[in-house]
Amino acid sequence: MVLGCGLLLSLTHLPAAGQPKAETPQGATAKICSGCHALQIVTDTPKDYDVWHDTVQAMIDRGAQGTPEEFELVMQYLFENMTTVDINHADQEALATVLHTSTATANAIIARRGIRPFKNLNELEGAIPGLDHALLDSKRRMIFFQ
Repeated sequence: MVLGCGLLLSLTHLPAAGQPKAETPQGATAKICSGCHALQIVTDTPKDYDVWHDTVQAMIDRGAQGTPEEFELVMQYLFENMTTVDINHADQEALATVLHTSTATANAIIARRGIRPFKNLNELEGAIPGLDHALLDSKRRMIFFQ
């Protein structure tokens, strides 16, 4: 899964004249998504990356306004903050991005699950040093062990 995987390359939706460009992932998400709905819809509904991609494309198809760069920032925000992750099956990029951790820590998760899959968050936290426990707790509803 590569961020910017050709997402929305044929965008024709540009910001209205005089509308400022959002330059951060959170700013772009707030600008583009709140044009039609409350941001709480986004924060209440974590999804996997492919579903987010389809959702953003559907927003564009319905007239969401933004530059291609802003839509990439929206996808970055969603990937980093609102994407679900199956610890026992996710690739290294997804683990590192969603868990906000280093490549080395993501690789440690992959190596350990190769020996024995993780059963729960407590087991993950106990087995892998370098994870941010407060962050994991805040993402508890987005982390799965299948």
